[in-house]
Amino acid sequence: MKAPSARIRALFASSLGLPGMQELLAAELPEENVAYRFTHYDEEPVPKEKLLAGDPSRYSIDSQQLRWVKNLDENYTLTVGYLHEAMSGSSPWYVIPGSDGQALQVMSGATIREKRDQLDISLGLSADNSSHEFGLGYSTEDDYRAVYGSYSGSRETADSLEEYSWGFSYSDDEIHPSDATEFGRVLSAARDAWSASLGFSQVVNRNAVIQTGATVTRQTGFLSDPYKLVLVEQSILSDQRPDERTMFSWTTRLRQYLQRSRAALQLDYRYFLDSWDIQAHTLDAAWVQPLNEGWELTSGVRYYTQKAPDFYAPYFEATPSDPYWSSDYRLATYGALSYRLNLQWQQHRYQALAGVEYYDSDSSLALAGKPQDTPGLVDFWRLSVAFTVSL
Repeated sequence: MKAPSARIRALFASSLGLPGMQELLAAELPEENVAYRFTHYDEEPVPKEKLLAGDPSRYSIDSQQLRWVKNLDENYTLTVGYLHEAMSGSSPWYVIPGSDGQALQVMSGATIREKRDQLDISLGLSADNSSHEFGLGYSTEDDYRAVYGSYSGSRETADSLEEYSWGFSYSDDEIHPSDATEFGRVLSAARDAWSASLGFSQVVNRNAVIQTGATVTRQTGFLSDPYKLVLVEQSILSDQRPDERTMFSWTTRLRQYLQRSRAALQLDYRYFLDSWDIQAHTLDAAWVQPLNEGWELTSGVRYYTQKAPDFYAPYFEATPSDPYWSSDYRLATYGALSYRLNLQWQQHRYQALAGVEYYDSDSSLALAGKPQDTPGLVDFWRLSVAFTVSL
């Protein structure tokens, strides 16, 4: 197989723990290995002063991931991944105004218990200065099924200082909400999504690499959340969103190696815009510090800010002119800060990682958009451990 550029490999090797970095280097296929990751995700309960009814406990999710990478020959690599998630807890349902005008959250009354299984298979081909990867996947849970496929490719220049990358993906999803008849939900629905991306990487000098890229995604079909309700005037109605959505994102990443401290600085920026008029910015910074005897410590902070679409509000005092409305907190105007710390150890064929992340969101952290009282905004902890054995 084609070995990745030594400069790119050295600068990006310590960056794989960041979101999106595996996808960024998907063309640089790893050596044969088996990897396992366990993650525990726990949302903090809704504060009592913001809760009107339902269980204040929120989602707790345990996920287990297993990945196997096998070199079929010098050009082809097979990767198989499996994910199992077990989730329990309650979910924000809808919001109503309290006697003092404060927005109060109604949670689902019963604890939700769900499981999800996902299988991914990809075949990678490397030859000369180019790489290609073809993938298929299937995800299933009690009320949801998705089948998807993807292709990604890249090509390096002869001097290995520049790399061009591209990708395409398609997903076909089916929804069969539980308790549909009892709660008046849609019995079944479908949606699909197309996505295309282009990227460019440049070795700036012996110690720095920069990458930039854009992605366009088009969704059509049933895009509402069948488990969300919204108060419109004096009526409790089902969540109702447009059945088309076009999303655009642009991401730039810088990796700078600092010789004096033998550390790496990682800086990421992402801009997001869609046809629903949601706008978002993400800033991410991390410091990777090698320690003694194969140990490495990574500390990072991420800031996110989002502006809500016109059809979002905690509740609607009057019926909107367009027939769309949602009180889903994920569409609200808000900002969030997350902090993470990862400790990694590597010796010969073995690698281990332990990480912790805390996420804090609040409407006051948003940079733009109309401030809104959103009691459903989530804070969470995420803990993970991972092990990799090279074959």
